[in-house]
Amino acid sequence: MAAVSAFFEGLSIALSWPTIGWLAVGMMLGIVLGALPGIGSPVGMAIVLPLTLPLETTAAIILLVAIYSGAMFGGSIAAILLNAPGTESAAATTLDGYPMAQNGLAKNALAIATAASALNGFLAAIALIVLSQSPARSSPGR
Repeated sequence: MAAVSAFFEGLSIALSWPTIGWLAVGMMLGIVLGALPGIGSPVGMAIVLPLTLPLETTAAIILLVAIYSGAMFGGSIAAILLNAPGTESAAATTLDGYPMAQNGLAKNALAIATAASALNGFLAAIALIVLSQSPARSSPGR
């Protein structure tokens, strides 16, 4: 029962105003940094890391995770439009996305990349929530 109350407490923190604001800022910044070829999520996080010092812990972590997630998607923008993957994970996107852009289907390729990134991020978050229950129960402090 404590796990359920902890889940809802975390959900209330995640849906509060400052958290949503840092999430939006991090996603936009991450998409821009990911779309620049050669600057991926690790470099983007390293650039922003000193700026997180005055923030509270939750806001700083959410900002960094949002930058990482946004950069993972942002790499597909350069891969589709320029045939130069913005991140290493977008290298395979150049094989299908760039030919689609050359055929006038860039909007479709970007929509597919957006939907796939959002769906995979959602499924990864659900898997993290479900799988984190077992290690939390078996920790020595419990």
